[in-house]
Amino acid sequence: MRNVLFMIPVVCVLSSLIAGCSNWPSVGPDYAASPFAQGPEIAAALNDGGDGREVAERLADWWRVFEDEQLTALVARALAANREMTVAEAKIREARARLGIANAGFFPMVGVGGSIQRYQTSRNNSPFVRVTDNQFQAGFDATWEIDIFGGTRRRVEAAQAGMEALMAGRDAVWVSLAAEVVNTYVCYRAAQQRLRVVRMNAELQQETCDLNRSRAESGLTSELPLQQSLYMLENTRAQIPPLEASLEAYANALALLAGAFPGELQEQLSAEQDIPSAARWTLESIPAECIRMRPDVRAAERQVAVASANVGVATADLYPKFSLLGSIGLGSVKAADFLSGDSVLYSFGPQVSWPIFRGGSIRNNIKAQNAVQEQALAGYEQTVLGAVRDVRNVLMAYDREYARYENLSAAAEAAQKAVTIAEDLYKRGLTDFNNVLDAQRSQMGLQEGLTVSRGTISQHLVSLYKALGGGWQGPDN
Repeated sequence: MRNVLFMIPVVCVLSSLIAGCSNWPSVGPDYAASPFAQGPEIAAALNDGGDGREVAERLADWWRVFEDEQLTALVARALAANREMTVAEAKIREARARLGIANAGFFPMVGVGGSIQRYQTSRNNSPFVRVTDNQFQAGFDATWEIDIFGGTRRRVEAAQAGMEALMAGRDAVWVSLAAEVVNTYVCYRAAQQRLRVVRMNAELQQETCDLNRSRAESGLTSELPLQQSLYMLENTRAQIPPLEASLEAYANALALLAGAFPGELQEQLSAEQDIPSAARWTLESIPAECIRMRPDVRAAERQVAVASANVGVATADLYPKFSLLGSIGLGSVKAADFLSGDSVLYSFGPQVSWPIFRGGSIRNNIKAQNAVQEQALAGYEQTVLGAVRDVRNVLMAYDREYARYENLSAAAEAAQKAVTIAEDLYKRGLTDFNNVLDAQRSQMGLQEGLTVSRGTISQHLVSLYKALGGGWQGPDN
């Protein structure tokens, strides 16, 4: 028993020494954030003016700029019920648990066990003595690896950075999901408006067809204008079924994004509404901080941190590992003596293991992890460059589509006047019906083009918010 008591201060002293290991330097490189995204080239490429308050304010819940309550409700439902978000959240919980596993390496591993055995020796081994007896044993076993060179600390760093990368990945899913919902909703409303335009033109063409039929039956004109107006009418009607099919497809896509069964949202969406639109957003400059905070950029940067920590984990294998092993328990051949002081047994002592020869596997693993780190760094830099490209491309597309829309508006207005004039002249017998057909055909094409352009402007605005990483603040708020 005195020996057992003697172990207590020894364990306390060793525990203090082990606790001090956390302040010792760890092997492998200490991670430092890449300066690439902080460079002046990024700010120059975005014409960064330095004040990003307006942009930041609009990014958090950017879909509200469309002032469409149904759209806002769909985004909220999708972010709460979409299966991809569920998977992303589950991955974060998994990573948090794995971080706990890595942290467990700082603590001793203690186990408890016990056994009751009845044994008999072989008479063939000892012909003069044959023993039959019982063995009772119970106790605790402990192993504690001292993290002198920082292998465990590097594992924890890797697990922490990996969890943060998954959190950024969750934010990326959030951003993409919100953008996909809004984009699909815009496509649905654009198809709905195109269908309205086609049906309206079909009604007007039906009136023209009825007029030509009446004139032909009265002998005022030949049957040619009637047939021309008929094929124009039927050609217009032929555009209705594909548009109705596209409405079904867009509604089902929205249901899937919102975590609902396909067909569940048809009634909710059926009421005709205009294409969601917002006031023109003119950006003279883009804050570079928006690029740095994009979820995919943050995730790529955290992957570099994971790779850097894994270099340290691999490097730690070059060094010896120090452990404390110990056990204490009770053992006896008689149940009556099991709890007596004479039944106490223990063992305690340090253990050292040091790999001497492994065929170069440790050093090759270090080289491999360094190569992985180089890949992660290159991937991070490529992600930053791609983010800048996305912003510049979509900003130009958004601005130019507005200019196109203004031209189409003027053309559609002129086409409307041309149809009115052509129909009036035809009714008075002052022009050929071909001029009416040409005017109607042009008017219909321009009206449809104008509708498509309005939807495209909204889609480009969605892409701009997505390129700026808009909406990622949502899960944390």
